[in-house]
Amino acid sequence: MSMLGLKKKPVITPKEDVIKAMKDALEANEFKYSFDPEKNLFMTKFMGDDLPIAVNILVDDMAMHFICLLDLRAEPGNFNTVAWNLNCINKKLIFGAFYLDPEDGMITFEYGFPFLEAKPSPEFLMSFVSLLVNTVDQHDGDLKQIAEKVSHDNDSMYR
Repeated sequence: MSMLGLKKKPVITPKEDVIKAMKDALEANEFKYSFDPEKNLFMTKFMGDDLPIAVNILVDDMAMHFICLLDLRAEPGNFNTVAWNLNCINKKLIFGAFYLDPEDGMITFEYGFPFLEAKPSPEFLMSFVSLLVNTVDQHDGDLKQIAEKVSHDNDSMYR
């Protein structure tokens, strides 16, 4: 018996099944993608209303990691304001979160989906990718304005 009192051993969904379902989903919808079999990494791109959205999908033994790469970079003098605004957006999201990389100013939207006892279908995966891309598309225009604005006030988040 485990620490949580669970008696049943989880049914492990093989990552190969999830990889096949993701390939089937992308191909059924005629999306162009590349797949790196060594890293189990899908790379594709969607066009939002304002900006292109690159999506990387990493499949490991127990989860899928969705990383949406926004086509914008925050100005270093504006990191505090951008991080504060990302926090305000993240608080309202049902799933996933926007992140600011402090090394290069790039903004990503990320979500991890554990598939331990799930058997995701191609249709589920495509609807899931659609939700992710729509969430990014809903916020990327505002994020672009905030990220590229240069702030000369180091305490801009307290204004």
